Amino acid sequence: MTEFRNIPEWEKAHELTVAVYQVTGNFPDDELLGLTQQIRLASASIPIKIAQGCDRDDREAQLDFLQLAKDAAIEVEYYLLLCYELELLQSSSYDRLVSGVVEVKELMTSKIDKLSRNF
Repeated sequence: MTEFRNIPEWEKAHELTVAVYQVTGNFPDDELLGLTQQIRLASASIPIKIAQGCDRDDREAQLDFLQLAKDAAIEVEYYLLLCYELELLQSSSYDRLVSGVVEVKELMTSKIDKLSRNF
């Protein structure tokens, strides 16, 4: 088992989640149970799934959790696009957050590929 806080993928995913929470704090109150909640849950799922995977001794289980984390990143990317198109996000915030999501997805893909090769 690995301490999840020491994993670069977790660190970047956590930074993304903090940024999502900060930006969505400015969303309208009528979105609190809508997009605000959905994007926050999806973004928090990324570092959570990475941490859960670190707690597994079985490599296949680790891969499953990493894939779930990557899937959550794809979900966040969509929610960001939706928020931008609904004018809930400014262009600069959208670009910054999407850049973070893309980086997390690339890190996850690399980690998944590396673990898969060692199977």
